[in-house]
Amino acid sequence: MKSIIYLSQYFAFRIFKGFIMLFPEKTRFKIGENIGVLGYRLIKSRRITTLANLKLAFPEKTTEERRKIAIDSYKTMAKAFLGALWLDEYMKNDDNFKIHNIEVLDRALKKGPVVFATMHLGNMESLGKFSEKYPLITVAKKQRNPYLNKYITDQRKHLNIILLEKSKRTGRELLEYAEFGKNIALFTDHRDKGTNVEFFGADTVSPTGVSTIALKYNRPLILVYCIFTKDNKTEVFIEELRKINSHNLNFKENVHETTQKIIFKMEEIITKHPDQWMWLHDRWKLYKQVTKKKRK
Repeated sequence: MKSIIYLSQYFAFRIFKGFIMLFPEKTRFKIGENIGVLGYRLIKSRRITTLANLKLAFPEKTTEERRKIAIDSYKTMAKAFLGALWLDEYMKNDDNFKIHNIEVLDRALKKGPVVFATMHLGNMESLGKFSEKYPLITVAKKQRNPYLNKYITDQRKHLNIILLEKSKRTGRELLEYAEFGKNIALFTDHRDKGTNVEFFGADTVSPTGVSTIALKYNRPLILVYCIFTKDNKTEVFIEELRKINSHNLNFKENVHETTQKIIFKMEEIITKHPDQWMWLHDRWKLYKQVTKKKRK
């Protein structure tokens, strides 16, 4: 029965993709924005989480200001995810990209492989543009639907990206690829097992993958993120971050301090572009707190 459901979902997805591709790109992105607004209105749990996160991050803003940021964030995320349907076409057009500080990356790569810290921000899927020139290893959560999972994996194969499925072995696999001299790219802004950090003035947890690999193998640590412009182009920003590698700290402490440094930098970027970040993720585990208070 599950197999039939999964197959039906896959065919529905392929039909939707065929339908959306009938429209000009500008219209497709507009449809994405409308889907984002619809998602904000219909998915109550995510809306509650989004607004709670924004209240924590920007207590000085009014309720209406935070609501506008929330809706704009949903629009951005919907465009990013929907745009993945024609990502190949989008990335082939160099006019879609304005890359800042590419010389920073070129200089780092001359020394050997690098570690990319990335963010759930703006047109994040288009970071695959770098794989045209620099092969990447990254991690993604396995889709429950095996047909969709295979489709997504196959799509990334010709992008020069090796996509590891998140599992108990992922950490070991990443270290193995790092030892082989591969470029590693990992999202570092969302909650996952790792180390305790301060983020927008509140305690939370952040993954330590990029910090661990950068320190263990003495690799350059490159922060790279994308911003959607009003005309649906992508601005890519690149910055090399200084690792914390103090002789007064042990390895685990250096990893923690480096991770905290990354998070503070990401906080700065998100504050500058709040409408571009994925606020719907329960980053600070606020959903249960908010709903519990409402029930009382």
